[in-house]
Amino acid sequence: MIGLPTVRETTLAEAAVPHGVLIVEDDADLAAELAEAVAHAGFTVAVATSASDALHIIEGDATIELVVTDIMLGDISGLELLRKLSKAARGRRLRSIVCSGFASADNILTALRLGVVDFLPKPVMPDELVESLKREATRVAAGRPTNSLQGARPAQLMLEVRKKRDGIFGSQLFEDPAWNMLLDLHASTVGGRTVTVSDLCLASGASATTALRRLGTLLDMGLIERQPDPVDRRRVLVQQTQKCRDAMELFSEWLRSNVEAGRN
Repeated sequence: MIGLPTVRETTLAEAAVPHGVLIVEDDADLAAELAEAVAHAGFTVAVATSASDALHIIEGDATIELVVTDIMLGDISGLELLRKLSKAARGRRLRSIVCSGFASADNILTALRLGVVDFLPKPVMPDELVESLKREATRVAAGRPTNSLQGARPAQLMLEVRKKRDGIFGSQLFEDPAWNMLLDLHASTVGGRTVTVSDLCLASGASATTALRRLGTLLDMGLIERQPDPVDRRRVLVQQTQKCRDAMELFSEWLRSNVEAGRN
């Protein structure tokens, strides 16, 4: 185990830091880099470069409470590993964070069914992982549920995956501007943020001409409505219609119910 002493005032997140974090990564250099950052943040860290090592650590160290794993490991799928680790934990709950460059919808859904609390598309930066661990520690300290499918989280999660994917492959390869707009608008609405036409055009990931055309389609379908900004008349705000909100909530509930069904 690798550990660093706390040398500053303990925050809410740090007070709830799990006793142990297991990082499973078959790239030894990356594993060491992530472990160093996580340990520096106040966590105690164990590293496994294979599924067999991870299982051995979980079986022998009851202080491990949070697992960070890649989806693609050399000898086994990271998602299959999470199933095995859950059994090896012998009743104690393991919270998991998945890091992967293969951010398909199937991978995300399977990960959530396994109780994964966060999904970080690769290439993950050490500070991204640390922030994710701190968020989970804060949730636990505050007594909030760790279900990541609450409120705007489904839309936000898919937006994060899309941004990371586009950063790796480029935005030209995958184009779904209307869906990108709906996700961004729904996440913003639940989060209490106003959205302008310009915001949605940027969120679409498409050219301005394509974005405005898709915006027109959403208007024609009765999913969004436009109105002048009461503060700045030069801006036009976009809002979800009740029809759109109902549809997005239905989608979120479908995703949530499928996750819960997979856990039972």
